[in-house]
Formats: sequence, structure tokens, C-alpha cells
Amino acid sequence: MPRKNDLPEVQAGPQGAIGHELMLQPANRRMNGGGDDHDQYIEYVRAHAAGLTFLSQDEERQLLRGGVARFAIDYDHARWIAVGIFHESGVGAERHLDYRIEVVLRRFANTGRRGKIDRHHFDAAAAIYRKWAGNGISDKDVRVKLKRMMEDNDWRAKRSRLTRSKRWYNKIPD
Repeated sequence: MPRKNDLPEVQAGPQGAIGHELMLQPANRRMNGGGDDHDQYIEYVRAHAAGLTFLSQDEERQLLRGGVARFAIDYDHARWIAVGIFHESGVGAERHLDYRIEVVLRRFANTGRRGKIDRHHFDAAAAIYRKWAGNGISDKDVRVKLKRMMEDNDWRAKRSRLTRSKRWYNKIPD
């Protein structure tokens, strides 16, 4: 006798959108009867993210402080909402991009000898970061950030070209 499945069918949504619909629904409306603060914070974050392609850590911090202070939302909830809205809007958050590019740099360092990154891989990592940030950050700032990451992780620059120098790396300001 064949078994009958009485469970409702679940439709798969677009990739990466799981949970965002639930997050943007005013869940605390049921808890305290209001929900105005929650809805206002969602609109505040959406308005802030409307024209952005890149969000620095300072801007993110200010946005979260605004959610905690003005809208009486706890920090974790405010961050959860903000990350979901930025993901939907295609805004590159600096904190998230830093983590992702560090993985790329680690991969480049492991492909070379003894944790060294050559100029071509460094340039490729800078281009990747700028692409993820929607060109919302200057090339100079990206290079400074990547140099700082290399120093923090004890990765070294590889000598390049005929002169076998690290001049390309030393030219990047500290």
C-alpha cells in the first residue's frame, strides 16, 4: 500500500532570500501590540541603503546606534535587520567584505611559496574587493586595507619583475 504524504508542499524561494521575509515582518507587533518602532527602523535602514553601493564600518555603527537609541530595538535585532536589508539592496558592507577578501588573500598566499603574495594576485584581490563594493571605495583605500590585512596575517609581498624588488608593495602608504 503506497504511503500518502499529507504534508503541504514547500516551495523553494530564490537563493539567499531565506529568512529575509520573516526578518522584515514586524514580529514584535504581536508581542507588544505596537510594532511602530520596528517598522520605522526598517524604513530608516531602507532609506539609508537606497543610494549606497558600499557601507563603511563607521556608517554601519551609526546606523545600528540609531536603531538602538531612537527606535528602542536591541543591538542584535537591529544588526539582523540591517544586514538583511543591505543584502537585499546589494550594498557591500565593509565588515563582511573584509572577511571575504581575507579568505581570498589566504588562498593567494597558500598558492605561492611561504605565505607570499605576488603583485598580480594583490592587484586581483584589490579589483575583486572594489567589484564587491560596487566601486564605492577608492583603489588607494583598498590597497591600504589589503596591505594592513597582509601585515596582520604575517603574509609577505613577493618580489616581482626583472629588478626583483618589492617597490610596488612599499609604495602603498601605511
